[in-house]
Amino acid sequence: MPFQWKSYIFLSIITVFYLCGCYAPPTFKPVTTMKPPKKLEPYIISQLNRYYVRDWKYVVIHHSASDSGSAAEFDKYHREKRGWENGLGYHFVIGNGNGSSNGQIEIGNRWINQLDGAHAGVQEYNHYGIGICLVGNFNDSNPTAAQMASLSMLVEYLQDRCRIPSENIIMHRHFRQTECPGRNFPYYKLLAHTVRY
Repeated sequence: MPFQWKSYIFLSIITVFYLCGCYAPPTFKPVTTMKPPKKLEPYIISQLNRYYVRDWKYVVIHHSASDSGSAAEFDKYHREKRGWENGLGYHFVIGNGNGSSNGQIEIGNRWINQLDGAHAGVQEYNHYGIGICLVGNFNDSNPTAAQMASLSMLVEYLQDRCRIPSENIIMHRHFRQTECPGRNFPYYKLLAHTVRY
């Protein structure tokens, strides 16, 4: 009987401390300055999950090399100036607040219809690579925190859905003579949050 009372008193004290705010859970300190991703917006997940996916092997990261833009603007440019029948060369565009919302993930026609990209300049990476373009010129500035959070979440989703290993999350400049996605793109911070297969 005395043991039960002691247990009851002990649990009561712990409960009071917890409810009164004396308990503080341990704080999480990420390894990098980029906040770990939470979850994609339910709307984006429902949109992404609507489409059958084919045999993708890579995720290829780009920047627009422009201060502003959106999927619609790039689509128009790619149709009218480049003459690409399927328009927007990327599968996804992530806005910076100048043309589309900061961190907004825009799903392109090539993802919806599971078409080859026109972003890589190399057939292997156009056919097997999912092109993601972040709006901005990352030779002159950095991606926004919202862009990087969205990119991290999107890459994690694509890795899981398409079984893409971390070593296949690449930048455009890995296989082309280009600076894309810019000297200031935090590639290794992104890789720190990718899924390991």
